[in-house]
Amino acid sequence: MAQMKVNTNLKQWVLLILKRDLLLSFKRSATYITPLIFFLIVVTLFPLALGPSKDLLAIMSPGIIWVTALLASLLAVESIFHEDYRDGTLDYFFISGEPIFILIFAKVFSHWLVTGVPIMIAGLTSSLILFMSKDTLIALFLSLFLGSLSLSLLGALGGALSLGKSAILSAVIVLPLSIPILLLGSATLSAAIGSYDYSVYLYYMGAILAVAIPGLSLATVEAILLNYE
Repeated sequence: MAQMKVNTNLKQWVLLILKRDLLLSFKRSATYITPLIFFLIVVTLFPLALGPSKDLLAIMSPGIIWVTALLASLLAVESIFHEDYRDGTLDYFFISGEPIFILIFAKVFSHWLVTGVPIMIAGLTSSLILFMSKDTLIALFLSLFLGSLSLSLLGALGGALSLGKSAILSAVIVLPLSIPILLLGSATLSAAIGSYDYSVYLYYMGAILAVAIPGLSLATVEAILLNYE
């Protein structure tokens, strides 16, 4: 009975965090519109700079999309915990008696819904601008899904380590750690464009995400605690 009550309380906390963060984010439309607009603007610059050559743009599209996705994901890193740290919401997490890393992951997941999903939409839209084949859309969707969620987890760690500090610090922390995701995401699209089997790259990205969910959530909790010492 006690175990059931604990599970119910944890579920209520998770739902409360998701509901609160999503409502606040949609009230601030810039939270989800900015990554979307940024992504599309940056991708549009490449055809203007490189010319309208379909073959050239299609070959370069994996790197273009993934570098842009990485940069777009950094735009909202600072905002993940900034407001909660300032208004004391994080304090309630630590005195709730619930597993903190699960509550932190709930925040990261809500952040991904607001920023990662628009990045995925922008990526799929960009495939038209870069003349990518329709056969690559599944690879693009799956790689962006796995990669953007991993980037949100990395962003949460960077945001936690840079609480109360310069936003540039979070970018410096996140960028080197995101290189494996960048390489695997680009390799997935390159293999799809070349009509090769890209499943192995998706397996690696899935493995990274499986490790990142508990690992980076716990690391983020410890990073937040550093600000209370």
